[in-house]
Amino acid sequence: MTRHTDTVDVAGVVFRLSCRFPKPSFWARRHPEFISGRRPDATVLIEYDEDWRRTRRPIGDTVSDAADVRRDGRHLLVSTGYYRAVVDVERGRVSVRIAAGFEVSGLMRTLAALWLLERGTLLLSAACFGSAASATLACRLDAGLVPSSAVAGWLAVTPLANEVRVKSTPFVERDAPPRSRAWRATTLWLPGSAPAPRSIGAAPALRALLPAIWQADRRRAAVERTLDLATRIVTALECREVGVIAEPAEEALVG
Repeated sequence: MTRHTDTVDVAGVVFRLSCRFPKPSFWARRHPEFISGRRPDATVLIEYDEDWRRTRRPIGDTVSDAADVRRDGRHLLVSTGYYRAVVDVERGRVSVRIAAGFEVSGLMRTLAALWLLERGTLLLSAACFGSAASATLACRLDAGLVPSSAVAGWLAVTPLANEVRVKSTPFVERDAPPRSRAWRATTLWLPGSAPAPRSIGAAPALRALLPAIWQADRRRAAVERTLDLATRIVTALECREVGVIAEPAEEALVG
């Protein structure tokens, strides 16, 4: 039977999606700026399971994408309420069974987070705006506090030796302008209780930043890696406390 195949670049990690049904292709082609001709880092074989509802717990209208990740030999077993994935990061192979009717955006966000963490990159729920050479990264702030031109959603953030680099991903809001170039972030805006914007130190900045991270793998080594990268981000940027927001969703928490 014919398989639908598409290759998508997520902040430098290239995934090839393959499925007998076109639903994963619909997701990939909604983000044409991320379609890639490069050799894939990982091949994702996706099978839809029509019997999921009968063999597993009932699925409501809303299902958390927060994944349970555990080790089985050289494989990672990744599971949520609507998919199960066997992941071989070293060999670049993923085998997925997903409940019929679900699209693959949540699955791909978690797979991207696994691969990006291996490369020293975090997925942050944030908005980025400003010039490419001196951008502001704003995490967990009300939309009214950032310019309408900002790119918002799940962004790939990498602390390097002399800079913090931010890249757009397919997991951004669809009204955001497409962007292929990376930003060099110089400022980090975070939520707080101060009546006016103010500079804050690394420790409170780290505490405010952690709930914005998509922590796909919550095993100890992965969380320690995330904490190290987040610490490098807040120590490299000028951190400012801006505004107040509601409590974060449970699935976005680290640890």
